[in-house]
Amino acid sequence: MVKIKDGYVMNAREQAEFDRVDALPRKKEGMVAYYFKPQTKYPPRIYVFMHAEIWCDRNRRPMGLHTAFPFLTRPMNREEIEYHHFDIRLCYHQYEHWEKLIYAEEQEAERLDLERAGVGSEFLARLKSFQDKYTLDGKAQQALPKIIPERESEEPHFINELIQNGHHYPVAEIGKMLDEEQQGLKRLPVLIVLRELYKSLAIGEPQPLTITMEQVERKAANSEIRTRRNLVRRVYRQNKLFALEEIRMKYPAYTEEMLLTDLKVTRQKQRHKKRKPVLDYRRSQLVKLAQRLQDENLNDKDYQKTCHRIVMLQQAHDLRLSIPKSVTYNQHTEVYSFNWETRESVIKSFVQQANTTGMGHEQLSKIYEQMTSSNYSF
Repeated sequence: MVKIKDGYVMNAREQAEFDRVDALPRKKEGMVAYYFKPQTKYPPRIYVFMHAEIWCDRNRRPMGLHTAFPFLTRPMNREEIEYHHFDIRLCYHQYEHWEKLIYAEEQEAERLDLERAGVGSEFLARLKSFQDKYTLDGKAQQALPKIIPERESEEPHFINELIQNGHHYPVAEIGKMLDEEQQGLKRLPVLIVLRELYKSLAIGEPQPLTITMEQVERKAANSEIRTRRNLVRRVYRQNKLFALEEIRMKYPAYTEEMLLTDLKVTRQKQRHKKRKPVLDYRRSQLVKLAQRLQDENLNDKDYQKTCHRIVMLQQAHDLRLSIPKSVTYNQHTEVYSFNWETRESVIKSFVQQANTTGMGHEQLSKIYEQMTSSNYSF
């Protein structure tokens, strides 16, 4: 059961929302995902995300993991599913020490073994196998010989060595080599291979790279062309008259024909502005009435009636008036008012339940209170 702080008293709205969520059926299964975050200005750590299957990648953006992939996953046990039933936001744990992580996961693995024999033990063994690959606590990793070349002529040999044997190195070592290359020689082919290697090691089991030397050279050439084109366009935009001379200071063999080619802009596809769907009741009715005027051949009476209806709805929407719905049972009429932004589906659901056989004002009032107190109405 979810833990509520001792002495905390929920107000009526919180209690109603708690009772509503508590009455919902529990999920039958869930997934826990484990992400490794290398050291930046903070120590390296492992993030453990609960119910990872229901959250989008952008929810991990604050942790810098929106483009990352989990190195390990496991199913949630029943106690975890019950505890996280009331989560309305992404729930995660972070660990900077392997001992604390393993201690916590041993408890969950033990409960998982009781539900599914052997699943928890297998997961725990896999988790412990990553201790050598992902270093926490600032401990030094196993020393491996560096394969940084001494001369530029050894660059092809160095790249081939990375492609064939780079998957044997830990992620931290590859990351260190990548930083040194970016701050040092900045060789594009080497940077491309190191990035591919870092990506493959971070998202799965170590495997040799499938990229070839020809693909690396092609990517490097495209990157150089893109860098030159960006420089040319930037210089030309700032100084059109002497742009060619300024560009030749960096590229001596640069010609006027190359300038015209780099400045040529390919026609881009027109991007359509994204619009949010119309969901509230009044605007949905306005859209339908406008469509009726456009598509149907109405007579004068129906045309005037439709226009009058549009004016009334638009004025009520501009003034943000509540949406009244009158219901009559046994010659007794009551008006149920909804917020002006209430969804059309909620209003239709209310009308459908009001028309149910045997429904009365007492039962309908409870349904009305449940609908208006829920955040789903808007």
